[in-house]
Amino acid sequence: MDVREFQEKLKKMQELAKEQGGSLRAEQIREEFSGSDLNSSQLVNVLKYLTGQGILIEGIETETEGSDAQEEVRRVPLTQEEEAYLKEYLESLPGEEDFPESGRLFEELRSGSADAVQSLAACYMRAAARLAVEMNTEDIFIGDLIQEANVSLVQALGAAGEILRSEEWLLEQIREGIRKACKEQSQRKFEDDSLVARVEKLESAVRELSEDEEDGESAFSVGELAVILDMDVEEIRDTLRLTGDDK
Repeated sequence: MDVREFQEKLKKMQELAKEQGGSLRAEQIREEFSGSDLNSSQLVNVLKYLTGQGILIEGIETETEGSDAQEEVRRVPLTQEEEAYLKEYLESLPGEEDFPESGRLFEELRSGSADAVQSLAACYMRAAARLAVEMNTEDIFIGDLIQEANVSLVQALGAAGEILRSEEWLLEQIREGIRKACKEQSQRKFEDDSLVARVEKLESAVRELSEDEEDGESAFSVGELAVILDMDVEEIRDTLRLTGDDK
């Protein structure tokens, strides 16, 4: 299955999920990708990508290899490196007992107090880190996720307005920021993986087509490769630029 067909199938699945209120059935995905050359690992990556886009996969628990895909997207354990980073980061933060009662700070926030914004931001940085750990995924380093959580924290406080806000509201704003960051990173990783797959496909095909050439050079033009590999000419040119073989 070529890249364009694969992308069209993914788009079709996303559109179907939208029609179905943000969910898909596992059998719908199997049916759409049946007959493709995807192996089980690649199919799990498809499931992870779709769940990373906020799509609920119904019946995924019945899948042998895909049963953990939805959970993996939501939460994975920290690596040793991340554990060490988290410990050092938390030790650098002031203790929660060092801040005034948050209820009063939210009252002052409603009146537009800049001091309240700063105090609440400092007060909830530890909570933001805990949420980042709870929502950690394998696609983003925990330090970066904590940073995204802190950005969401500050942005939420800055846009709080004159409504009396609460801790529950603030924590949900942080969660939403973390979800968005995870979704965007998942999208970028998926696109990067697809790009790597295109490069590998092209390099492999060129090697195979060049095996019979005495000088090891391909006798095929870019246009001919496009026909043979069922790829757009521009897609091949872009891939060759990445490999440095566009001479």
